[in-house]
Amino acid sequence: MLGLSLNDIGATIAIYAYIVIVFLIVEKLWKGDKAVGRKILHISMGNIVFVLWIFDHLWAGVLLAGSFVLFSLLITQRMQLYFLSKLTLNTSNGRLFQKTYRKIITKLSLISASDAGNEFGLVYYCLSYTILAFLFFNDPVVVAVGMLPLAYGDGLGAVIGRKYGKHKYKIIDKKSIEGSMAVFAGTALAVMAGMIFYGIPAADAVWKACLVGVVITFVEAIAPKGLDNLAIPFSAAALFYFVL
Repeated sequence: MLGLSLNDIGATIAIYAYIVIVFLIVEKLWKGDKAVGRKILHISMGNIVFVLWIFDHLWAGVLLAGSFVLFSLLITQRMQLYFLSKLTLNTSNGRLFQKTYRKIITKLSLISASDAGNEFGLVYYCLSYTILAFLFFNDPVVVAVGMLPLAYGDGLGAVIGRKYGKHKYKIIDKKSIEGSMAVFAGTALAVMAGMIFYGIPAADAVWKACLVGVVITFVEAIAPKGLDNLAIPFSAAALFYFVL
């Protein structure tokens, strides 16, 4: 029978509380570019990997991650509008409900869209985390190495590239040298922190993190829009697990 420990409960509460707090901060306090605000949320979610060690049971961690996938799918505009189309409320109260529901759709859909306008970006993000958490539950450093480049590397690359990206280049999609440099720096520093946190000696963590940074910078440069949320974590995790 499935068990549930205090650690499982505590970690779950901590993660949900953290996500709610970050979301409220971004929504209520961030008054700048909405795309940047979403990337702040994107970056902040990566810190979940630092509490994976608290879970005692695989199913608890994966179930939590799976709930993120379901929620992220349900808040996409496409799904919300589908639900709305099924509402046939012709009364005044029904129309008021539809109007309120549409406002909720607009609000929630802002979370799911990336700066490139891909509404399934968050779904792919959560799906990547779920798969890695399932495969490497007993080796959380692999999950950290997989997700931190997506959170910090890709996140900072988008923010820096959007604001300071003056020197453009194109392989598949248009990128900037400044953004790619930010991808490398964000990936290397975050992965190094994750490795050290999970017990890898600092001397090894430095060169391994830099190598991951180089590879992920290339992966991010060639990945089509939207698919980078899958390509980046799986590439980083595979590199670390099979090569490093």
